[in-house]
Amino acid sequence: MTGTAMPLSGHAKVATRDVSQAAEQVGRIFCEHRLTPLDRAQTFSAVHNSRRFPGGSINYVAYGGDVEIDPGCLERFFLLQIPLRGGADIACGREITETRPGRAASLLSPTRPAQMRWRASCGQLILMLDRAPLERTIAAYLGREVDEIVFAPLLPLDREPGRSIASQVAHLARLAQDTGADDADLLRRIGEAIGHTLLWQHDSDRRTALVGGPGQDQPAPPRRIAAALEHIDAHIDQPLDLAALARHCGCSPRALQAAFKAHRGETLTEAVQGRRLALLRERLLAGSGDDSVTELVHACGFAHLGRAASAYRAAFGERPSDTLKRRK
Repeated sequence: MTGTAMPLSGHAKVATRDVSQAAEQVGRIFCEHRLTPLDRAQTFSAVHNSRRFPGGSINYVAYGGDVEIDPGCLERFFLLQIPLRGGADIACGREITETRPGRAASLLSPTRPAQMRWRASCGQLILMLDRAPLERTIAAYLGREVDEIVFAPLLPLDREPGRSIASQVAHLARLAQDTGADDADLLRRIGEAIGHTLLWQHDSDRRTALVGGPGQDQPAPPRRIAAALEHIDAHIDQPLDLAALARHCGCSPRALQAAFKAHRGETLTEAVQGRRLALLRERLLAGSGDDSVTELVHACGFAHLGRAASAYRAAFGERPSDTLKRRK
């Protein structure tokens, strides 16, 4: 996303120099908010490109000059904002988050009011994730109802998980730009995968309960692993739903994860990736002249083509395209 092309340019929704029109039109896509230019000497402009998919949307928003944005509580969604140029200062309560390209992004939670100041003609890639699916997911993991999730508003981009999350969001934006309406489910799956990464790896008020601590569940017996692998193979083309997998195996998510570590010496995520890589190689070797690497990679459940190719090369010593060419 560092090139000259504007992200999501094929999905333009707003392009205006009128402040009231910008607030009204952007508000229809996100939520009602107050928009205030801070430097009257500069010419105001607003651009909003957006593509909706089930469970959220991927957006590019840019303003000319410094602006202040006051959305209050977002209520219906989480908002991950990754600056591509300029930067922004985000106030959540008494905490101020400074975001800059390649250094830090912001993550707004639905129930916490926020105020933002976008600086120096800021342009941001923004992932909107609907609130309800994420809350249902974590409720299923924890085995109890969850009325809210509050994430840490600062997501550093110069280390994990921020670096990988930013890469996933950029990949999602490219796919949203280049694919048609029939690919909405693929965009949904990538959005869900990013949401799961945030739940498991980014700080929130639910993370300690989610990842466990002293007294967490004991490993499930080995027979549960066989049931888990069977379920994984049957849903290999879908994002890993740990809660559904644990219910299928008749144990808690933490017990299932502990079982894979104790009895197989690998994490559940590593086991899923290994099976996806094996299936991808099998399909590449059986491929025909009409197959493409991208289609086969996504059919095996990988959301990110580049990381899938790197993992494949590490496992088999060649690129997926080399395997397919050799077969052809």
